[in-house]
Parts: sequence; structure tokens; C-alpha cells
Amino acid sequence: MKYNTLGETNIKLSELGFGASAIGGMFNGVEKDEAIKTVHAAFDRGINYFDTSLAYGRSTSAYGPVTSETLLGKALKDLQRSEIILSTKAGKISSLPPELNFSYHAILKSVEGSLKRLQTDYIDLLFLHDIEYNKGTHLEMALTEGLEALNDLKKAGKIRAVGISCYSMDVLNKVIPNYVLDTVLVHNHHTLINDELLGLMPKIKSKGMGLVSASPFASGLLTHQGPPDWYPINNKDLCVINKTLNFCAENNVPIEKLAIQYALSNPEIPTTLFSCNERSILNKNIDWIEEPVAQDMIDSVRQYLEPLRNKDFDFGAYND
Repeated sequence: MKYNTLGETNIKLSELGFGASAIGGMFNGVEKDEAIKTVHAAFDRGINYFDTSLAYGRSTSAYGPVTSETLLGKALKDLQRSEIILSTKAGKISSLPPELNFSYHAILKSVEGSLKRLQTDYIDLLFLHDIEYNKGTHLEMALTEGLEALNDLKKAGKIRAVGISCYSMDVLNKVIPNYVLDTVLVHNHHTLINDELLGLMPKIKSKGMGLVSASPFASGLLTHQGPPDWYPINNKDLCVINKTLNFCAENNVPIEKLAIQYALSNPEIPTTLFSCNERSILNKNIDWIEEPVAQDMIDSVRQYLEPLRNKDFDFGAYND
């Protein structure tokens, strides 16, 4: 496992990070003991960066009750805190359905709750979560009161670095040049179907910000399991995916292997978050990034996926 420094911070994290959305039931069912063992196995195999959110959970569904922060906190309490880089998010209170509040006091309250659930007295990275949702109606408050709250928490020593997490390229292109942030988390923009992050990286670097890339499997789209029920995809898109899966099967190469290898192929990206809730899946992914890159297959698969190239999936109903 390689380790990289995050922007101009003194935070060093593993090139592959553990995204804890899956242990919150965001993609399928969760067996709690196995989820905790998976976190421990990730650490044992060199992953030191773990990311979660208050909003990752399905406490009132067939998958629950389970929340990512609570399970991750239980898992990490058995590890040496000083050897862990931990990030969580605030502002998005729930995912299914989305509920957001970026007011100053809501952010303070959210972070206090996260500290308790994660069983820690500080958080390394704190992101304002999905600031572009609901057609940008939360942006102003997120970038005023929300950021003010994070900066006050940083001064108080409760968080080490301040950032935003976002999908909308329009929002990212506006925020990055005009706001002071330690880091940004960009999801779904460095995958087999999307390379828009590459155009954003010079702006991030020029500001001295750190970069966390997330969702190498396009939030489950680039997997045999397929996208979760909340994914904004149509039947035409699914036909493209199915043809690609058939090609991968004919060549005996899992699409997940190609996806994770491509996502980690750019040395300018300090870390990439992926998510799982089983040790077998975790170990496969780490094994794949240690193997030679199957570049010929990656090139072929990207051709199959070309109809989806840089498609703007409406995760947050944001319109510029």
C-alpha cells in the first residue's frame, strides 16, 4: 500500500481508502459482525483512511437498523487512533430521503453527534456533504454558515481539515477557486465512464487543496451486483452496462478489477475511496491494485462504455 500527503496538510493517507457507506446499508444488507471484521481487515492490509457520514444508514428499512458512523466507531475503537485518518461529513442529515441543514448550529450539533458515534475526540477531515443538492438551494448557507462552523471547529481542535464533498462539476468549478478549503471530496468523476476530475485537478492543485476521489465503481453501477435502488439510471444506460458485463465475462475479467485499477492509475490523486462490507470483497480489491494493470482490457471496456462517457447523473437535482 502506498501513502500520500493530502495537499498542503500534514495528513498522510493510504492510496486506497475505506468508504463506510456500504456498512451503513446503502447498497445491500449488512451483517454487523462481518462489517466490523472488514474494517479491521482493511487496517491490517495497510488502509489507514476511513470515511463515513451521518447520512449513511437505513435505520427504518429492511436493511436496518444500521448506521455507518456507529458501526465504524465500534470497529475503530479497537485500533490505535493515532494511526487512523478519519473523515466524516455534516449538513446532510439523512440520505433516504435526503434531508439537509447547513446552518451554523446544525453543523456544530452534527459534529458533536459524530464524535460520540465514532468514539473519538477529534476528526481528521470534515466535509460539508452534498452541498449541491435540491438544485443548489443549500449552497449559500453551506458556503457561509456551514464553512464558518467548520473553521471554528478547526480552531477548537475538534477537526484537522475542512472541506466539501460534491458531485456537480459546475459547483466544484465555482467553489474551488473562490473559497479557502483544505481539501475536496469528488465522487464519480474518475471512473471507467467519467474522467471529468482530470480537468478539475489543476485548479485544486493551484489552490494547494487536497483531493479525495471517491466511487471508483460509479456508486455500484460498474459492478456485477448493479446499481442500488436510488441510482438515477434508465434502461438504455443499463443495456450499455449489461453489454459491457458480457464482454468482461467472455474475457474472464471482473469489471470491478478494471474499475479499481483505472481509478488508482493516476499518481496525482492522493487517495481513492471504495466501499464494501465483506472481507472477501475487501481482499479482492486490494489484491487487484497490487496486480499489473490490465490496460488492454481497460481500453476495450471504456470503448463499450463510451455511450455513458461523462454523463451527468442527477444525484442531487442540481441545475446551474
